[in-house]
Amino acid sequence: MEPVRQIHHAMLPLPDGTQLAYRAWLPEGAESRPVPAILEFLPYRKNDGTIVRDEITMAQTAAHGYACVRVDLRGCGESQGHTTDEYTAQELDDGVDIIAWLSDQSWCDGNVGMVGISWGGFNALQVAALNPPSLKAIITQCSTDDRYGNDVHYMGGCLLNDNLDWAAFFWAYAQGRAPDKRLLGDSWKEQWLDRLEMMPFLAKPWLTEQTRNDYWKHGSVCEDYSQIKVPVYTMGGWADNYRRSVFSLLENLDVPRKGLIGPWAHKYPNIAYPNPKMDYVKESVRWWDRWLKGLENGIDNEPQLTYYLQDSVRPKGDYEHRSGQWLSEPCWPSPRTSHKSFYLNNRQLLETPQPTALAEKICSPQTLGLNGGRLCVGIRLQMEQPADQRADDAGSLCFDSAPLLEDMALAGDVVANLAVRSDKPNANIAVRICDVHPDGAVTRISVGVLNLNHRNNHELFESLIPNELNQVQVKVNPIAYKLSAGHRLRVSISTAYWPLIWPASDHATLTIEAAQSSVQVAVRNELFTEVEPPQYDEPVSYDGYALRDSDSQRFVHHDYKTGVVTLETHDDFGRQHYNSCDTDIDMSMSQWQSIHPEDPLSAQSKITFDLTMGREGWWTGLKGDYQMRCDRDNFYITSHWRAFHEGEQVFSKEFEEIIKRTGV
Repeated sequence: MEPVRQIHHAMLPLPDGTQLAYRAWLPEGAESRPVPAILEFLPYRKNDGTIVRDEITMAQTAAHGYACVRVDLRGCGESQGHTTDEYTAQELDDGVDIIAWLSDQSWCDGNVGMVGISWGGFNALQVAALNPPSLKAIITQCSTDDRYGNDVHYMGGCLLNDNLDWAAFFWAYAQGRAPDKRLLGDSWKEQWLDRLEMMPFLAKPWLTEQTRNDYWKHGSVCEDYSQIKVPVYTMGGWADNYRRSVFSLLENLDVPRKGLIGPWAHKYPNIAYPNPKMDYVKESVRWWDRWLKGLENGIDNEPQLTYYLQDSVRPKGDYEHRSGQWLSEPCWPSPRTSHKSFYLNNRQLLETPQPTALAEKICSPQTLGLNGGRLCVGIRLQMEQPADQRADDAGSLCFDSAPLLEDMALAGDVVANLAVRSDKPNANIAVRICDVHPDGAVTRISVGVLNLNHRNNHELFESLIPNELNQVQVKVNPIAYKLSAGHRLRVSISTAYWPLIWPASDHATLTIEAAQSSVQVAVRNELFTEVEPPQYDEPVSYDGYALRDSDSQRFVHHDYKTGVVTLETHDDFGRQHYNSCDTDIDMSMSQWQSIHPEDPLSAQSKITFDLTMGREGWWTGLKGDYQMRCDRDNFYITSHWRAFHEGEQVFSKEFEEIIKRTGV
């Protein structure tokens, strides 16, 4: 291990003259003995936004002989310029230019790796597809290769409520925050106010582009996997929304590649939950040693995929630890995994086709889904895992297997092939895979949704012809979960899943032709692994302390007079002090999502947030609210942004948009 020095704040130049802010951790002797560089390129403020994981992970990695460099995007933190959207061509070109700059530094040996989680995982893939000469390998975590099909905006062609959530959260967390006066001097306020005035209302383009068009294809490396020519290590978690990408990248890339999935939420594996954690630094250094230093350490000869098979658990909003075991696959798709089909018949799942099975009808209350937890566990604070599914199952068509005679390990994709008729031209369908315990408790294993107007192609919106038969395929998010002997496998089908997805414009009744419907699951019979990831049980710590602890509250209100049901969520992120930047950050966010059980057009979402950050002599703040509602033809979104300096309002801007429903 080498001693490490830190560059807390400096600026690097881009070819067009724009200066980007960066923070770096370097081995002490790097100027005389250059080392490979590892880049993370994000909008989340290197000075305070990702400070916890940076100070835990990057210093440790640098001690293994790497220059770890954390750069803020244009218009974020102390970087110059403006943000205009996610993953723009300008952002990716900047990434290429940063890699070239890094490779030319006296402390870099010319070899560069790129790493990131979420946004940084996305642009690591996207920049890799541009093939900058000095980029030799990447690690991408909790990311996507398909911006339309597997992000926070749309799923299965259904509009996700997280689309609006993310627009609000991003403005409060990164986009709207002030540059640090201590780092920029007196120019900070002018830069901040200019940035605020120029910021786009990102909820608008994300809601306007409702089908899989060129807007979403940009930055989706699934459009041409062959453009990626460097080794890729892809990581994810079963509690995270982006786990499907691990499988698709392994299956479709034609470069050295490796995959890892733990029981984790949307976090780095060394600070993730539920436990068990992984020694991410040790594992990542093995990858960098092989591809940035050329050390023959054998990592490229190990099984291509390692994942955590979760044991059956009772439904619970949070888990401190998930029991289970690590499994590995030589490649993906794996010869160790087989597929098993279950056929629908009279609320049963049977192992043989049922040509005489009767049709079943379902018209779910629009409130169904309130026990589904959050789309992406780890973005908020608590109570994000799915709760007991019995209440949601009451409004669903449920098909149960017989009690299992032995354990059954699901490991991989689940696909529902359904023959469906709709009595209305617009409809959604949700399919949940569940574990029914002997006492009746129901744990959701995974879920998939489909906008039936996208039944043939996500690039086209095709209204349903009432009562016409359609063969559709609903892809359920992949999972590794072991059902215990005596438990039953349940497939639950509903026409709503609020508030995960925005409802279709019609309150449709679907007819499931059971005789032509089945569900296929991936099953792993031999449970063994060759290589387990290095375990990690160090407590998470950072250079700072809490001035007020974080807290979450979630309530459901049923107004019996109007019939409207509201999910109310309050996330108080607490007040944290970070020593290395001498900054306090105090943030809270509240949300109200309401709907009438029989009226999809009653859906509404409201979000407010409040942020204070700074120190004695420099206090800044943001307040904002977002609201969304709809009718049959349009979405209506409004927002009000306000910014404060020393308690005085210095900026205000309002938005009011009407967006035509063209795809959802």
